[in-house]
Amino acid sequence: MDYLKPAFDNFLNDQGTVEIAGYSFCRDTILREMEAVGYNEAFLEWCEQRKGNNLSSAEEILDQFNSNSARFRKLKEIYGRGAITPFVGAGMSIPSGYPGWTAFLYRVLAETRIPPEKFNELILSGKYEEAAETLHDDLPPGCFLEHVENEFGADQEVSGPVQRLPHLFNGAVITTNFDDVLTKTYSSAGYEFNEVIEGADAVEFPRLLGENKRVLVKLHGKANSSRKRVLTKSEYDRHYEDDQALESVIEAISTRSLLFIGCSLTVDRTLECLGRIADRKGVENVPRHYAFLKLNDKEDRLARRDELAKANIYPIWYTDNHDESLEALLEALAQGQDA
Repeated sequence: MDYLKPAFDNFLNDQGTVEIAGYSFCRDTILREMEAVGYNEAFLEWCEQRKGNNLSSAEEILDQFNSNSARFRKLKEIYGRGAITPFVGAGMSIPSGYPGWTAFLYRVLAETRIPPEKFNELILSGKYEEAAETLHDDLPPGCFLEHVENEFGADQEVSGPVQRLPHLFNGAVITTNFDDVLTKTYSSAGYEFNEVIEGADAVEFPRLLGENKRVLVKLHGKANSSRKRVLTKSEYDRHYEDDQALESVIEAISTRSLLFIGCSLTVDRTLECLGRIADRKGVENVPRHYAFLKLNDKEDRLARRDELAKANIYPIWYTDNHDESLEALLEALAQGQDA
């Protein structure tokens, strides 16, 4: 749990600096350098307290809605068999300083002459590639990609609950994120990926999974490489000739139960494909998927449930702080299990 040491140091330093003969010293530095054993003992004790707090928070989350507890028990049972693949969204990269995709698009919109009403319609319809294409076409050549690389290709320090993932899921991981947060997180934890596959190459996922390789699937490719990147409608059309091609990819990555973490799960192509697969095969004949999902104020929970059920996705709802809630739920998932 070394990734928690910066948070522990912040905890120590919250009590203020130590003044000696006009010099200021941070408390974590004093303890670490003057009493290394004591520092480690205090760190382990703090970790146990943090774990207890997380488990208490998770219990409150699971008691908040009637469906949460039973659904979480089933998820944990599947996780215990090693049959869960995490699907990581932008919400897990935001604590590291990267924007969410929708927020990024609106940020770029401010640099264009596009009427906001037209753009809003595309976003609300889940047509993110079309929205990106609209921005791309309005800007001078190269400007949109420069925005993308500046935002998602930046070398940021990893932070937040994403750091827990290598200790829970040390096999395959799927993401639509363009940044390198997962690569850096797994490498720092000593779990480097054996394979990184991008875009349409994800059809190879079942084979690599069968070979028990640690695989990162980047469905939309990388920010700083046009090869297999899916940003705009043109890039989507280039990599996926039709919806059937994308559906083949989504079917390949959903042969086991998925756990969506840090995903907004609004209408998009992934959900549409999962829905078509469930319709074609029957919901009883495909894996059931799960999500840790924030329920926003004034959001119709039952309407959201109905939409997600079409894609065979079953949410475990939370309403409080995003990062703290996810950390609590991940702690509860790991409790009593060997990752």
